[in-house]
Amino acid sequence: MSRLIDSYNRPIDYLRISVTDRCNLRCVYCMPAEGIPLSESENILRYEELLRIADIAVRHGITKIRLTG
Repeated sequence: MSRLIDSYNRPIDYLRISVTDRCNLRCVYCMPAEGIPLSESENILRYEELLRIADIAVRHGITKIRLTG
């Protein structure tokens, strides 16, 4: 499979997946002061979906995956 390339023609080897928007820390660098509308719980990624995303990403040259949320 082909590798992922950014707009500056650099290879993309890192992926961050936000599993949920329900973090309660409200860090200023991540969450606006006014907050955000939360997703319905059925829209949060399931374990099987995370595995599928990771598998596809690795096939496209991703070597680091960070799960957040």
